[in-house]
Amino acid sequence: MKKLLEFASLVLVLQGAAGLVHHFFGWLEGWGLVQRLGFLTGLEIYASLVLVVLGIAVGGLAERLRGGVASASG
Repeated sequence: MKKLLEFASLVLVLQGAAGLVHHFFGWLEGWGLVQRLGFLTGLEIYASLVLVVLGIAVGGLAERLRGGVASASG
């Protein structure tokens, strides 16, 4: 479960970062999910920031699960 959460965290952070890089620098055309969703037009920065924050939160949850498993067995 924690590996799945770590992977999801990585994907969320990368997608958010790709959206921000694309918005501010114009690089990574077509890499981000945010640019492909039409209903987010005009809200790309906010959506990308939400993805980054959500990715960090999911990563924290994965670390917490890892800590809980280690403390229970140790």
